[in-house]
Amino acid sequence: MTTAPQRKHAPKRRAESAAPQPATAPRRRPDLRPQFFLGLDDSSLVATDTLLQIKDTVIDTVESRAMSVIYGDAGLGKTFGARATIQEMNPDLILPLDFARSRPGPKDLREELFHQMNLSCRMPGTPTAFDKLLRETLPRRPYVIACDEAQQYRRENFEFLRKLWDNCDPKPAILFIGGREAYETLQSDPALASRIYIRLEILAMSESEVLKAVPDSHPVWQNVDEKLLRRIDTQYADGSFREWVKVTKHVLKGMEHFGTEQVDDRIIDWALARC
Repeated sequence: MTTAPQRKHAPKRRAESAAPQPATAPRRRPDLRPQFFLGLDDSSLVATDTLLQIKDTVIDTVESRAMSVIYGDAGLGKTFGARATIQEMNPDLILPLDFARSRPGPKDLREELFHQMNLSCRMPGTPTAFDKLLRETLPRRPYVIACDEAQQYRRENFEFLRKLWDNCDPKPAILFIGGREAYETLQSDPALASRIYIRLEILAMSESEVLKAVPDSHPVWQNVDEKLLRRIDTQYADGSFREWVKVTKHVLKGMEHFGTEQVDDRIIDWALARC
């Protein structure tokens, strides 16, 4: 595979008395539906080559109960594509390990798995007892552990999940989704690298993919001259869907500002100056 092109403007790519509560109250499960960046209205899910590759990878990994990694630069659709596939599965079997804090540790992963499985027992007080509980509980159902933003993971997190996977029978499927740092960490450890089933690198869209996907992604781009689409991609978006969403948002604002329904060079100039 070729390396994704680099962009100069972005890095590589309340309290009242009540009855006694259980030891651990269940947490609200995260919303795993794909979210359109910036909440852009009228956006459509486009079956790009990237989305189809991610879907194949997720399905194959889950069916094989394997460990796989989906990696690449920011803004290329890794998380969106994975969520678009995962939402079609049984949500009770998805265990998302996604953290608001940066650099979580194995303790965070253990506790989050405990909460996501909604276990009724008390949370174990030691790593050894905790790991024993997880090894006994995970094989009971075909769980899928989804590790988003995996570039934030410490090496010991990957090692913890690898040992957990090794000692479960049957095994859970594990998906690592993140930047290149996640891939490099996995590859640097032979014990981890040898267990990775699929390595899927997500690249920026080619020009031909842009010309096909962008008009289908939002009504504002339908019937727009291809040379304008090429100009935006060359000068700014560089094949990144996230950057295209930004431009789309600014173009819509520009059309409102100038009182026009036509996307032309003036609107593009105005939009790109705000990106």
